[in-house]
Amino acid sequence: MHTVPKWSGGQFALEITPVLLKASLVTLQAVFIGYSMALILGLVLAILRRSKKRFVSLAVGWFIEFIRSTPLLIQLYFMYFVFPSFGVRLPALVTGIIGLGLHYS
Repeated sequence: MHTVPKWSGGQFALEITPVLLKASLVTLQAVFIGYSMALILGLVLAILRRSKKRFVSLAVGWFIEFIRSTPLLIQLYFMYFVFPSFGVRLPALVTGIIGLGLHYS
């Protein structure tokens, strides 16, 4: 006789739906706040990049290229796991928002 496992696909999906919906709200919150941050910071960086002062333009250009050339996941790991060794401890959501905003600006 064949028995159905306790965690069949449909039952498991229904049981974890509330958790997935709650996590989706956190994800949307991080995305929208990170996007807003990216818009503002991106505009500031673009203006500074076009500065007539060569030092400012080169420094901002270097910063932009550094951020672009490192993967987002590495930046997030660095902010979450390395910053605390320098005394900067950020919650996971704040780290995600800052990471997304900085990387996509």
